[in-house]
Amino acid sequence: MLKHVTPEKVVNIVRLSVAMTFCWPLPVNSSKIKVIGYKITQICATISITLLFLPLLYSIYLRPDDIEIVSTAVGQSICMVQSIIQTVICFSKHDTLQRVIEELRTSIREAKLHEREIFYTYLARCNVFYGSYIAEYPFDVNRTLVSVIVRAHQSIACCQCCAHVCLSVFGALLIWFTAARFECLAVEMQRSTDIVTMSICIGKQLRLKRYAEEVVSCFRLMVLFVITACMFVMTLAATAIAMNTPLIVKVAFTGLSAALLMYVYMYAWPADYMKEKSLNVSRSVYDITWYEETVGMQKDLLNILVYQKPVTLSITCLVPELSLGYFCTYLSNTLSFCTALRAILDKNAT
Repeated sequence: MLKHVTPEKVVNIVRLSVAMTFCWPLPVNSSKIKVIGYKITQICATISITLLFLPLLYSIYLRPDDIEIVSTAVGQSICMVQSIIQTVICFSKHDTLQRVIEELRTSIREAKLHEREIFYTYLARCNVFYGSYIAEYPFDVNRTLVSVIVRAHQSIACCQCCAHVCLSVFGALLIWFTAARFECLAVEMQRSTDIVTMSICIGKQLRLKRYAEEVVSCFRLMVLFVITACMFVMTLAATAIAMNTPLIVKVAFTGLSAALLMYVYMYAWPADYMKEKSLNVSRSVYDITWYEETVGMQKDLLNILVYQKPVTLSITCLVPELSLGYFCTYLSNTLSFCTALRAILDKNAT
């Protein structure tokens, strides 16, 4: 087990990774002026990325017949749109993220020895897993001052977009941490010996479920965007492979498709684990020596077993439940669609 990688270090690494996105919330005890200043910075970051996104669209408008430029611009546009959407979501969910992060830090700081062992297990499980820009401006950029400003802005905005890639790690961190807390609670519930300690555990379970639902609400729309963008890019990749496009375009779309699939998996894996561990909390009471308890205690344990509703990452009418099973089905259906699309394009070409 990699015990030199502590939960505190992991939180700080993720915080620094997404620092340029301005999506990591301020501490709960921050003053109103700091919060207002931080939100203004988030708005400025969104405007900065938008100012880089508009010249990108303008370059597509000027050269719609150049498949290489259009395909590269589309790939970069997805990164721009993802960055804008994620910043807007984090801006609107700032207070919720504040509470979530504060509870994350408090739980790590107050974790007991057996709970830290579970945290280290999760860290060991997932620690390994976890160029140029085409743009046209409607003004002359060859002058020295304008050129310096444009290139400096492109560099900053590109760094922001690269940092937004790490935001999926931010979401995965919170979901993994929630799953770990469910496992810690299951261990605590197994050690219950009377109805008083059992009632305390049930209270913790209800609070933890509310915490898990807050985490899910913060990243639900981000997951939806990644799933939609992945399907769109894989469709473009199938079209590029079927058509007579340059090899570099095919490689670019294939690489972007693989990256977006990895993002979906980075959310699906911990979400699947969180669902399983949230169910195990109620099931863990069966491991208690219930047959040695009083009749009243046995009835209470039976009621706990009856109420088994897992916490899932779902999107109404679109994603019934994000899990590894859904990821496999999604991948299979998308590849089938791309195969059918390529067959249609090949047939029309002949």
